[in-house]
Amino acid sequence: MSFALQVASRMLRREGRVARATRGAQGLGLGLALAGCGLGLAGVGSPGLLGLAWLAGLIGVVASLVAWLRPMLVVAVLGLAIGVASLFVVLGVASGVEQSLIRSMARLNGHAMISKYGLDFFEYEQVASVLEADPRIRAASPFVFGVGLAIAVRAETDPEAAAEPGAAASEPLIVTLKGIDPRRAAKLSGIDELFSAGDLHGSLRPAGPRESAGIVLGSRLAARLGVGLGDRVRVVVPEAIRPDSDVGDRPRHGEFELLGLLDTGFAEFDATLVLVHITAAQALVYGELRASGIEIELAQPRLGTAMPIATELTALLDEPRTSVGRPPHFRAGSWFERSEQLAIIRQVKALLVLVLGLIVVVASSSLVAALLVLVRGKRRHIGVFAALGARRSQVFWCFEWVGLAAGLIGAAAGLVLGGLGLAVLGWARFELDPDIYMIDRLPVAFVAVDMLIPTALALLVCGLVSGPVAWQASGLRPLESITFGD
Repeated sequence: MSFALQVASRMLRREGRVARATRGAQGLGLGLALAGCGLGLAGVGSPGLLGLAWLAGLIGVVASLVAWLRPMLVVAVLGLAIGVASLFVVLGVASGVEQSLIRSMARLNGHAMISKYGLDFFEYEQVASVLEADPRIRAASPFVFGVGLAIAVRAETDPEAAAEPGAAASEPLIVTLKGIDPRRAAKLSGIDELFSAGDLHGSLRPAGPRESAGIVLGSRLAARLGVGLGDRVRVVVPEAIRPDSDVGDRPRHGEFELLGLLDTGFAEFDATLVLVHITAAQALVYGELRASGIEIELAQPRLGTAMPIATELTALLDEPRTSVGRPPHFRAGSWFERSEQLAIIRQVKALLVLVLGLIVVVASSSLVAALLVLVRGKRRHIGVFAALGARRSQVFWCFEWVGLAAGLIGAAAGLVLGGLGLAVLGWARFELDPDIYMIDRLPVAFVAVDMLIPTALALLVCGLVSGPVAWQASGLRPLESITFGD
């Protein structure tokens, strides 16, 4: 195997002296790319300057390939690099959107939740105290979840305000209503950062003898209703969508004072979410003091650990019942499992891997052509190796390693270009239309899996396409190769 590696490295390297112009372009391109990265990190880089830095990085990568690789392999490796970079950038953006969604959901909803079969979760305070006693749990926050209608009371009672452009949306809007206990929800990390106005404790005040309960709206929802801080908002829960309604029941409603605004970064949340004190939500949704479930946040969150821990905790809560053969009361769940947006993002990522992976497949065709030219040029050498006793497997691996090395170099160059491209996108902070893309800025993320996927794809494709050429080279006869070789 060492013999094959040595021969493959000699066939990869460029023969002869490198021109000074190539060295100069290589150094200039990489220098400008590093300078652009430094300016971006310092916060003084404009999108145009950062784009120029990416172009300089591309020039540096191309110059490096021209300087160190055989000319016939440069085109193949460069095509692989562009394919890997494209896939890496797209996956990085998709992962950024996914992480932004998960981060926003975790701040509002924790990592997992525990609910109870049926509609009789009255002992939620005792269960929350038991959960918080577990050292693995940072916070356990009971919540009430429902669907209702929000109406701007100011627009109904003030004709002049109703005529204003910001208050034109006086019709009821469908909202997702969530009631939380500020005392327990305050332990959820990062929840205060979601407030663009007000705070958790001051905005979610319960109803008092001389003051109405406080309400927090998503910033986009407040704009659609045409209300601001201090205005009054009516929330109505129709009897048709209440979980315990009977025929003929009247809808429950309550008037709140707008004391806070949410800015989660996701347009759908900000356009539909309503937060109130848990007691107000209980009165509107259930008419009695019970909860929909308890959200839990892990003290040390790690990927894939939330649901197993939640399942273990539900088993401990149900142990007095299950030990005597009675059915369990509690069940574990997660908002992430029910999120349609998260499922769509992951489906799109899988589709992007499939589609953009075709770029790598197409780029591999030039690698086949380069290997065929290389085999033709090395026929005499192959014959000499065979005559000296080289086995067929050794000749095969000489050319197979060339293909794999080309894939590895192309993947490395692609990761450099892709990483620089993601850095440019992150520093530029491109604004998006939240009505179309759900988010207001383009997020990016550097995830190890997003680096491994294009790298593995490039190596796999190059290994597969190099195999037939290497097998053909290993089948050449010594006498024929020496006699008729170029």
